[in-house]
Amino acid sequence: MLKIRSKNIILSEILSVCKILLFFGFIMFPSCQNNEPNAEKKDDISQEEILLSEQYNWKEFDDLNYFGEVLFLPIYSSIYHQKDKIFDLSATLTIHNTDINESVIVSKIDYYNTDGKLVRRFLSYADTIRSLQSKQFIIHESDRSGGTAAKFVVQWYSKVRVVKPLIESVMISTSSQQGISFKADHRVISTIGY
Repeated sequence: MLKIRSKNIILSEILSVCKILLFFGFIMFPSCQNNEPNAEKKDDISQEEILLSEQYNWKEFDDLNYFGEVLFLPIYSSIYHQKDKIFDLSATLTIHNTDINESVIVSKIDYYNTDGKLVRRFLSYADTIRSLQSKQFIIHESDRSGGTAAKFVVQWYSKVRVVKPLIESVMISTSSQQGISFKADHRVISTIGY
């Protein structure tokens, strides 16, 4: 009788331990499941990044015969002021060909919003900018499609080594008896030939 009771006690203790393990298993299992979708999302994001980067690659260019850059340029069509109020601005992207002798070709000018979504392509075909010529592309003050942290991605190239163009954005507004203006410079994302 004592043996049966001790076996029952042992079985009871084993069942208690199993219940505890199952309880912790149920707590841990959902957290493992939550991590898996995040991993899938990361894969999706990296796929989007790869696709985006392929839009601005140099696959069609021979790096011995072409020179160029892909540039990131912040543009602020509106900014925050006085807590959560938004102040709208006119923004101008200007491309100055600083080379005295040679032309440059601008193949892409793409406008992205705060979330990194493409809002507008400013070029449907490559545009040549002659020596010392400048071209401007405007985001009007009423255009809020870019949000408060929009950006341009610009791709330019030349078949000869040139003095790199000066590419900048200028933001300005004079509404409500307030004046504000500032500029932003570009950052190089990738290059060919340099």
